[in-house]
Parts: sequence; structure tokens; C-alpha cells
Amino acid sequence: MHSSHAGGAGVPPPHERSPLARFRDGDVEAFIHQTGARISYDASILGVDPRTFELQVRLHLPALSRRALTSWPADRVYEAVRIQALVRAAEIRLGLEDAAYDAHTSLLCNVDKVHRDLTLIRIDGSTSRLRFGEVDPWAGHRVQARMHYLRSERADTVLQFGLFLPGAQMPLTYLAFSPCDRRYMLDALALLGIPAHAGRVLVLTRVHGLPGIPANLMSLTIGRALRELRARGAADNVVTAFNPMLGFSGASFRAAGFVPVASCPVTYSYDAAGFFQTRRTATAPTVQRLETPDNILMVRGVTRTAKRRLADSLTAIHRVPRETYDRREPARQGEIDPADQEWVIRLAGYRGVLQSAWSSRTAHPLYLDGAPPDAAPPRGQCGVASVWLARRLHAERGIAALYCVGSVTFAANDRRAVRHHCWIEVGDPEDPRRVVIDLTADQADDATEPVVFARHADLLARGVSYTPVSRQRLDELPGDRVWRRFLALSDVVDQGGAAGHGDPGQGRTTETGRRRRSRPAIA
Repeated sequence: MHSSHAGGAGVPPPHERSPLARFRDGDVEAFIHQTGARISYDASILGVDPRTFELQVRLHLPALSRRALTSWPADRVYEAVRIQALVRAAEIRLGLEDAAYDAHTSLLCNVDKVHRDLTLIRIDGSTSRLRFGEVDPWAGHRVQARMHYLRSERADTVLQFGLFLPGAQMPLTYLAFSPCDRRYMLDALALLGIPAHAGRVLVLTRVHGLPGIPANLMSLTIGRALRELRARGAADNVVTAFNPMLGFSGASFRAAGFVPVASCPVTYSYDAAGFFQTRRTATAPTVQRLETPDNILMVRGVTRTAKRRLADSLTAIHRVPRETYDRREPARQGEIDPADQEWVIRLAGYRGVLQSAWSSRTAHPLYLDGAPPDAAPPRGQCGVASVWLARRLHAERGIAALYCVGSVTFAANDRRAVRHHCWIEVGDPEDPRRVVIDLTADQADDATEPVVFARHADLLARGVSYTPVSRQRLDELPGDRVWRRFLALSDVVDQGGAAGHGDPGQGRTTETGRRRRSRPAIA
């Protein structure tokens, strides 16, 4: 988990006696100091601030060995990671340019300070008021995939908040929350005597601020988001982390009331071309060669009871052992049973909500201009429906589903196969009792039910064969072509625009209200 933001403060000077100083890497800091002029020069050539470029340099240093870092000339070490840093920083710059325009950052000119009530005070005495609100899925995608230093979208994001200038379509600041799906986080709280249940803990996974924003905006955003979570009853505690080796100090978190409770290992992985990959998305990666310091886990109570328990429990910072961290044990593993009538009713309800949000923007291109005249309504919607369901099951029930692409065939000769189809499966792919869920089963000719919810073996016994050619975990889906169409669906469904939840062009309100946007391109 990496949640520190690209606009954060740099590394404190070497003479600072911080209790967290032991979590920094002296060799890395010495190298950054030696190459500061080159970092600043390359950043100026790219048109990004030095901190944005420095982050990419730091992110790729673990690909080198300790011996290389300490015995090679600094220029040689720099060249070993420079190309990867240049490419990623250039891509971030493109995202930032578009976002600055859509965020109306020109309104920040001559801003002297920002009050806690979100009033901007300019040097000439004029004022504006920032608005706190939810960030729409399309905008969250732009931040996570294009602007955040990790450049990796969390598929399990359930809540996104930010601060907006008047009339803006993009936020100045951005926060993303996901369910707690790692056991070691709950164990760290348990060591402090804090009762923590997976369904009542959220993880602040992404934090981002546009360059040049007032220094206190991030802590104000975090404070407003915590207030919103409390008002919704969404969580008892929020966990986050910052990475000292990347130069983060956690200042914005501390200002918002977070306290350090544990340290945990960090995994740096790289693809064949040497570019960084997150732990969740890495496939056949090259692992780090440099032993690196830990991340710092921090926690903030959301409810009064949770804050009191936390204050009574704080002692020393505990360490999560590497073997515990590497197990990737889920915080919870929900179950789903086709014999449970409540699940049957729930899935039918999901289908109704999704059907009211389907459109040409959510359909597979095959089913647009070239759609057969007798095509059933769900044709082309199986991919987005399956992604939405996989996310919903993970967020609300802790159920890990696999997104499947393949075909559906029938033993009956008079039924035509569905040659390109998507659905989800829950359970071991080799287990005949794994559960198949298909929310668009009426794509098949002569289908009698819109939803299939059954065990694989039972379907085979009925002459129905779901045969996947690929399976993907939820974490892998942001890189799939279905993701952009899913975002279009999520814009409507998850923002309250379907199934009687309001006008599809109007999202949910927060404490300060919502604006409606004329959506810019997300490509």
C-alpha cells in the first residue's frame, strides 16, 4: 500500500532527529543529495517539479543492489534508473496538464491562505470557496492511472473524495479508500488491543494533490473525508501508510490526527523493461535487489469510541514480520451459496440496477453498429456487469471473484452457443463446486432466466458449460479494455443515477453538495 501524495514535503535534512529517521535509507539519501542538480535539470526539461521526478528516481533505485548504489559513481547509478524515471514522469506531466485545466487551478493565483472553512483568501482581498465532495469514477481513474506517482489504479476503490474550485471538473486534492483486505493490518491493530473487524476498517490507499496547491489543503481534505465517513457510518478506523524511503514524512496524516502504530515491509517489483509495478499488479516481475526500509502504518479513529480506544492503546511502533506480510492472507473471505435464497434475490436486484444503466457507452463495440436486429438487451453488457459485480462482492462481502472471458455452450442441439461472453467465478478454478454468476445470462437464445447463479458441476449436469479462456483477478482489471466501459457504468450506478436513485446526470451529494459535470475525455 502506498498512499503518500506527489505534492508532499521532501526529506527532512540529515541533521533532523526524527523518531522515524531509522526508516530512511542513508545510502539513498546520500545519492539523492549528490544528484540533486541532475534531478532538477531533468525535471525542468520535462516540465515537472523536481519532487515529481525525484519520486520516480527513488521508486526505481531498489532495482539496483546495495553494492551498486554505494560503489558505482553517482552518475552511473543515475543513468541506470534515468530512462524509467523520465518516461514515467513525462506521462505524469501529461496527466497533470489536463487536470490543472479541468481543476481551474488559475483561480489559485495570488492565494494567500486557506481557512478551515475552505475559504480562499487572495492577496488583493478577494475570496473564493472550495467545495468538498465525492470524486466521480472517471476523474478518480485519471488521478490514479495518470497522475499519482505509482501510476496504478486500485480496482477495489469504494470511496473517492476531493476539494474542488468553483465550477471545476477535477479536484485539487484527491483521496481514495478501499476495504481492508489484508490480515496483517488488522493484526497490527489487534497488537494494540484495538478491536478491528475487516468490514469496519477502510484503507486510505491513494492521496494526491496537484502541484502548487496551498500547503494545508491535504490535511483539510483528509479531515473533511473523515467527517464524511463518520456521518455515513462507513468505518470505525482508517489505516494508511507512508514510505520514508521515497521521501515522505507523513506530515499531512499527522496533521489530520493519524498516529503511527506499526512498520511493515515494502515490495518493489519491475517489469522486463525495468519499470516499477505495484505488488497487486505485478506479473512475473523482477523483484528488488536492494533491501529497503519499512513503510509506516498509521491509523485514525473515525468514531469517538474508536478514537478513545486508540488513545488508550498507543505504545511503541510494532513491526510486521516479512513472512506475515508476504503471506497476503486476506482480512476476510466471504462465502456465497447458490442455495441461499437471500443471495438469489440480491443478485436479481443487482441485475435490475445495472440494466437501467446500460447504454451504448457501456456496451462492447461488437454490439453497437453491427448488432443483430434481434439482439437481446444485455448483449454487449456482460463485461461491465461482471466487473461491477466482482467489485461489489469484494467491497461488501470480502468475496474474491475471478473475472472470466470465454464461451457458454449447451448440450441441447437446438440452443446456440454464446461464443464471446463474460461472467465471474467464486472459488478454486479447479474445484467443480466453484460458483458461476452470470448477470447477463439472457444473451443466450431461449434463456429463461436473466441470471445464472449455480455451481459449475450443477450447470454441467444440466447441459450448460461455462468455459473460460482467461481469468483475471480484480486487481488486474484496470489494465483490461473493459475498464473504461466499466467506468462509464460506474459513473451512473455508483453515483446514484440508476434504479430510481435520481437523474443519471446528477451524482450523490456530500455535506457541501455536488456539481454536475460536462464530462471531459478520460482517454
